[in-house]
Amino acid sequence: MATDRMKNMFKTRVLSAVIGAAFLLGVLFVGGIYGIAFFVILAVTALYEFFNMMKKRGFNIPTLPGYFLLLLLLFAHVYPQYLLPGIFSIIIYIVIYSVLRYPKISIIEISLSLFGPSYIGFLLNFALRIMEFDQAFLVMLLVLVLTWSSDIGGYLFGRVWGKHKLVPILSPAKTWEGALGSLVLSITAALLFFQIVEMRNISYAYVLLLGIAANIMGQFGDLFMSSLKRYSGVKDSGNIIPGHGGVLDRFDSFLLVAPVVYYFHLYLF
Repeated sequence: MATDRMKNMFKTRVLSAVIGAAFLLGVLFVGGIYGIAFFVILAVTALYEFFNMMKKRGFNIPTLPGYFLLLLLLFAHVYPQYLLPGIFSIIIYIVIYSVLRYPKISIIEISLSLFGPSYIGFLLNFALRIMEFDQAFLVMLLVLVLTWSSDIGGYLFGRVWGKHKLVPILSPAKTWEGALGSLVLSITAALLFFQIVEMRNISYAYVLLLGIAANIMGQFGDLFMSSLKRYSGVKDSGNIIPGHGGVLDRFDSFLLVAPVVYYFHLYLF
């Protein structure tokens, strides 16, 4: 019975991943308003999951300024003139809210209401910036290839050869062997990508550096989200994706890989 349940869970996970990847690639290929809408929905859903995790921890977080800050940072490059007055408005709101709600609201809750949207909005802003590149789809595809190869490499190598725990206090299933496999597959994927896809000329040294940098950031993004989930006492950030959990579960590495690829493309490609 347990074996059948595990098989069904695995099938659900694989089917969900295939359908989700096809949908994501289709949206990014079309681009334009559809790509922007996707990342807006992704950002809002991710922040909802973050706030929900913190609420399960027992925090009473004011969410309104958080969603406002999220959108400000997400579109900071499009409407820079609204960034400073928008942040000032959020600070005024927080100050007044804290005074009126004292002592029912703590500085920790105020901090969490600003950290979540800052982390998600600032990092996903790089995805929207990539959407404006001439070869936007290919660059975004590179982000996904590096992210997925990191996850797949870590999972496969960890399952087959994993023995030595990486950070058991955060993620008991992760091993040093899995981390090394993740790095190897990311570097291999980066090399293959530039062999297959025609982009700007780039030396193997830069490709190697990109694979290493993106992988390290991706693994730390994954571990950081594991720390938030463990702190909140939840297994998954949400349940919107069958077999995978929430948006933050699937895009935790992507959040930190996207800025790495953005800067490599901007300055080194």
